[in-house]
Amino acid sequence: MREIKIKNSVISHDKPHYIIAEIGAMYENIDGMKKLVKASKEAGVDAVKIQTYQAEKLALPGAIFQFEDGSTMSQLDFFKQYEISLDNHKILFDYANELDIPIFSTPSHSDDVDFLDSMNVPVFKTGSDDLTNYPFLEYIAGKGKPIIVSTGMATLAEVEKAVGVIQKAGNDQIVLLHCTVSYPPGPESANLNIIKTLRYAFDLPVGYSDHIFGVFSSVLAASLGACVIEKHLTLDRSLKRADYQVSLEPDEMKDMVDQIRLIDTLRGSGVKKVYPTEEKWRRNARKSIVAARDFKPGDVINNDALKIMRPGTGIHPQYLNFVVGRTIKKEIKCNEIIPEDAI
Repeated sequence: MREIKIKNSVISHDKPHYIIAEIGAMYENIDGMKKLVKASKEAGVDAVKIQTYQAEKLALPGAIFQFEDGSTMSQLDFFKQYEISLDNHKILFDYANELDIPIFSTPSHSDDVDFLDSMNVPVFKTGSDDLTNYPFLEYIAGKGKPIIVSTGMATLAEVEKAVGVIQKAGNDQIVLLHCTVSYPPGPESANLNIIKTLRYAFDLPVGYSDHIFGVFSSVLAASLGACVIEKHLTLDRSLKRADYQVSLEPDEMKDMVDQIRLIDTLRGSGVKKVYPTEEKWRRNARKSIVAARDFKPGDVINNDALKIMRPGTGIHPQYLNFVVGRTIKKEIKCNEIIPEDAI
């Protein structure tokens, strides 16, 4: 089974889920961004992710966002408003290192990639907007680090091409994320079975970047086989920061993490065995061969003289055919469990 290592974590479908808190761009002041990093740590996620870009290198003047409610906004103005400066990157990276939580980012330009590489990020994340940006994928692949690739807005053929570009560049450390690009999408657009499709098609670790409101879709995706879960985090949804429609608050993030960790525990090893907690139930809940009448020494046991009842401390019913036809060696009372040394 394919495994991808990110610092001390191993990403694979037979390993514990890898959970990423997406805190976005500069949606808070630097103190607020640090609070988001701390909240991510306290929620128990495996890593925190930001967004790295320079607005002028990302969007042309005149490019717009059209949101689900019909409103529009200049992309350039939006990105300029939330751009994280290089100095603030360093503050956040230092703070995350202080808290001992991995931090990485989604770059949007080769300059961003070089900067993040100089910051020793353990992994790169590419957004769905760059899935068909093959020169960019090649450039990132050349850094030799794992790449988490979001696959929103794409056909399966486009995903196949992107994977091929990265692999041809000499990098096979790829994790694919199923994603529906909308803020937020309706449940009918989630199509979580794509997780299985991507696993089957590419034999790579596959996760889910969740834009559905609430925690349920992430937990369900984890139960359906997503080995990576990425979810947006905000300090307070009522403040309506960017991406608030798809974001969890800190207590909700912790709840999501706890539920996904429970999946890791519940699915177990797949080895069928008797657990220590079951031992007493094996004794008390299983059944034994019991006398249905009084016996005296020399009596021959027939089937009508026996019954099968709890507890399971005597001869097990699987040996009934062995017991029938045998001779009783000592006195047995009705409703007494027949011991092995009595036949």
